[in-house]
Amino acid sequence: WNFPPLMGAWKMAEALVTGNTMVLKPSPYTPLSTLLLGEVLADSFPAGVFNVVSGNNDVGKWITEHPDVAKISFTGSTRTGKAIQAATSGTLKRLTLELGGNDAAVVLPGSNVKKLAPQLFGGAMRNTGQVCVAIKRLYVHESQYEEMVTELAACAKAAKVGDGMDEGTQYGPINNKMQFDRVSELVEDARKAGATIAAGGSAPATGGDICTPPS
Repeated sequence: WNFPPLMGAWKMAEALVTGNTMVLKPSPYTPLSTLLLGEVLADSFPAGVFNVVSGNNDVGKWITEHPDVAKISFTGSTRTGKAIQAATSGTLKRLTLELGGNDAAVVLPGSNVKKLAPQLFGGAMRNTGQVCVAIKRLYVHESQYEEMVTELAACAKAAKVGDGMDEGTQYGPINNKMQFDRVSELVEDARKAGATIAAGGSAPATGGDICTPPS
């Protein structure tokens, strides 16, 4: 689910080095590593300079609306970004939004497909595909399209999906049920629109786990 400590560090550096105090709120789906970061740094700053607050969306709303907060930096979905922009308008806070994208990769004609396919697959599926910089679209010249589909399907079929604590697992579960359902909806939408599912396409029956094979 993105890179919680790294994303926090990117925002912390600019804020703290310029003499500001800071409140860092991690995603409610990935709070633990950021809370640990706050614990590690607790003795490095005077009390109240660097603060980590965990909670649901109501906590984030309270922070964005609070009159003592002068600047908001948010990385996340476009929908939440719109809500934050609306919430901050009343106090004219400075605002930086890094919102959801639809990253593309382009394969030029004459490329070595067999060599590129594993790299492209890794770029799309690293961290189980749950990073904002993951490849989400792929443009391939028609002369190499079928070969690329075959090679990417082979990568997907060879990938080991399961419990992240099991030795040999390459891709763990999707972070939460809401996102699992969203991924399932996208696959079904593609199927209904006439897409050919070259690999995966349905989640295994694993007793409630939210693992889905690369598709």
